[in-house]
Amino acid sequence: MTKFKAKVTQDIPANRLIGLGGINTEGDPEEGWETIYLILSKKGWIPDLVSTSNLEKGSVVEVTIKNNPVWKVEASEDLPAGTLVQCDDDGRVKHYRPEDGNHFGFTTHSVKAGEVVQIVRKYGHMPQNQVEATSFNVEEFERTENNDDNENNHDDKYPKHVGGGYYELSNGEKVQGKDKAIEAEQALKSGE
Repeated sequence: MTKFKAKVTQDIPANRLIGLGGINTEGDPEEGWETIYLILSKKGWIPDLVSTSNLEKGSVVEVTIKNNPVWKVEASEDLPAGTLVQCDDDGRVKHYRPEDGNHFGFTTHSVKAGEVVQIVRKYGHMPQNQVEATSFNVEEFERTENNDDNENNHDDKYPKHVGGGYYELSNGEKVQGKDKAIEAEQALKSGE
């Protein structure tokens, strides 16, 4: 474990990805020579750190490096489990798009936008066939989900996806797996 002091150059909320600023981050290279600056990571950057609490602009904080391969980061969009992620412009995570820069890890569970997700750090570039196999098209996913809702869930919208691969039935029961949940909900409706 290593600890060091760093200066926060902008307000940074908890669970956001952080990059290191350069020597001239605040326009004073002399101060920058001896100071580590913290800034929000930007889209496609490989982040250096993650905030565990709210950081206030101008404060000097103690940074602790724990060599932990798992970070907790706020998601900027709905993400399924096992999604490769990259940083967005607010220091949050979004699904990986090669044209937006590097990926730095993957989700261990599904989340909705604004929730905190665990990310296992995994850096680097991938062969194109691996990129294609792990890509996630948000628009296509949402279109499929909406069509599935209209076809299978009728007017009452059950089963409802509640995250982590689980679905809630109209009787309040939770079932893992979409197909099993649809079957179980249909069985409930036929028994009514």
